[in-house]
Amino acid sequence: MKKVIQLPAEFDYNLLIQALEGYKKPRDKIRGLISSGEILRVKKGIYVLGKHYGKPYNKFILANLIYGPSYITGQTALAFWNMIPERVELVISLTTKRKKIFETPVGRFSYVVGPEKVFGLGVRLEDAGSRKNILIASPEKALCDLAAMQPNIITQKAMREFLGLMRLDDHFHNALDFTLMKEIRDGYRRKNVKLLLDCLERSDV
Repeated sequence: MKKVIQLPAEFDYNLLIQALEGYKKPRDKIRGLISSGEILRVKKGIYVLGKHYGKPYNKFILANLIYGPSYITGQTALAFWNMIPERVELVISLTTKRKKIFETPVGRFSYVVGPEKVFGLGVRLEDAGSRKNILIASPEKALCDLAAMQPNIITQKAMREFLGLMRLDDHFHNALDFTLMKEIRDGYRRKNVKLLLDCLERSDV
């Protein structure tokens, strides 16, 4: 059991098997650990430690593990950067694979599809503590991704209203890298992303 305690809060099947290498029947041991609540199966091949280990899991790390390649974006990333006041329970990520939603014992994880051309633009590797990192959209990329997710927004007025509803922090505008945002816009080639840039450059929000 000492080997199980040495596991990080979030781990995959391969790491779990390594931790249980001293057992003759590690798969049986895994079933027992799940039954006792010592580990929790998030989805096939992904686990977290039980509460009594005192190692809280990180949903953002799990989001990167559950489905990839992917990075955290949209309202989830904006909340991470303290750009919006609301706490976002749904973890939103962008992937170049198929759209997916995972309902898990630890929360809901949504994966939207984005073009490969812009996938790596404006994505950061951020420290998540405990010598772990997460892939997450920069504020600029999160805004562009979020705009791209709004197919019904086709006018500047609608975009201004949408941005107003998000209640973005008053200081966010001056910190934005518009050169990066233009590069993302050109990669997306979507009207709603262009409308976002037009509104922000004119200080309409």
